Amino acid sequence: MRAAIGIDIGGTNVRIGLTLELGEILHQSTLTVADYQDAQTFLKELSDAIREFTAMSQDVEIEGIGIGSPGANVRTGTIENASNLPWEKLEIVDHLNSVTGLPVFLTNDANLFAIAEKVFGYASEMNDFIALTLGTGIGAGIYTSGNLLSGRDGLAGEVGHITYQRNGRPCKCGRYGCLERYASASGVVETTRQLLSEGILISELSGVPTGLLTARMVADAARNDDPLALRVFQVTGEILGEALADLTAAFNPDALFISGGLVNAGEILFRPMQKSFERSLLAIYPMDVPLMKSSIPDQDAGVLGASALVWDQIKKVNESSLTEI
Repeated sequence: MRAAIGIDIGGTNVRIGLTLELGEILHQSTLTVADYQDAQTFLKELSDAIREFTAMSQDVEIEGIGIGSPGANVRTGTIENASNLPWEKLEIVDHLNSVTGLPVFLTNDANLFAIAEKVFGYASEMNDFIALTLGTGIGAGIYTSGNLLSGRDGLAGEVGHITYQRNGRPCKCGRYGCLERYASASGVVETTRQLLSEGILISELSGVPTGLLTARMVADAARNDDPLALRVFQVTGEILGEALADLTAAFNPDALFISGGLVNAGEILFRPMQKSFERSLLAIYPMDVPLMKSSIPDQDAGVLGASALVWDQIKKVNESSLTEI
């Protein structure tokens, strides 16, 4: 059996999985980013996890390793200056290649969701679509004319760092007013803190220590009809709807897929987002562009996408070899 190792590096966790070609995940493990402030310590731990997978999988042939990460530079094989990661530079491709002897492929983390949706999900018959991830930050994987848009350095799709509000909230990237500071899970927390500080709306969240507040708490409060929490998701949904209308104007997609932890808020997010999208959409675009929840489970999408990256890259190498012949 052929298999690939998929590594999904997020702002909070790193998920590692051994996946068969048709999408069955044989083994998984997780590392916590905050536990590894030193790059070399992290690379050693990651290498050890991969060795464990290899030892457990004597009956499969591992074809390669796929990695998705914020700040991924596909030209150099490094992860650099990612705003939600503690490492300034991580020479991950060369390291894993030297340790395992396997081909290693790197892409932006948001691309993993798009790749997984294309290979295993609803977008299998689509040539033009956008997969937006709403987690600690915001990213997008974009397919145009059947090809994943990567850009010169593989950094295309960083829509979380499009300016939403000039001179607005400070972002970890060093700029101000980035979209993800308003419409990601961390953005939800910031908006909640802002509204709590204003003291206008009554909320069950007012007793939660500032450092312990999470987007999930806000979503749970909104489901309990908490006025402040409902207002937070109304504002967040409206901002997202406007951003998705802008992306539609730029890329004219068949559909927009939404994934990530914030999607678990359900209709309290999707209702205002849909209304805002329809209100903001340029008139020349059809109103039937669907906003869809990703068909790939959040916990599996990154690993599946990273594994699918291996199959995709190997296929391209083989096609290139045949062309040369």
